[in-house]
Amino acid sequence: MLTAINIKTENWNSIIESLRKEKWKYDYKYNGFDAGIDFDLIVLKKGEEKIIFGWNNWFEGELQCSKERMKEFEGLMNCRFEIGEPESLVPLVLKMYLK
Repeated sequence: MLTAINIKTENWNSIIESLRKEKWKYDYKYNGFDAGIDFDLIVLKKGEEKIIFGWNNWFEGELQCSKERMKEFEGLMNCRFEIGEPESLVPLVLKMYLK
């Protein structure tokens, strides 16, 4: 799994919307009082494949997926994502919400 970081919020939202139109289902959607304001966490699933999306208002969007899927998203958004260490999708956060 690769982690793309510093994804502009509008691109992050566009990827999620595009996948939802392709019948990807929510496997998890954060619903805390600050959802979409300070923090967000979404897991989309189709078949056995899962894509994890994290967001916060300081570092914007992140996503974790396979290398092949990442290339697909880069083509969709016509950009190259920065691959790096996440701020939102850290193991502690994932463990806390995605039990």
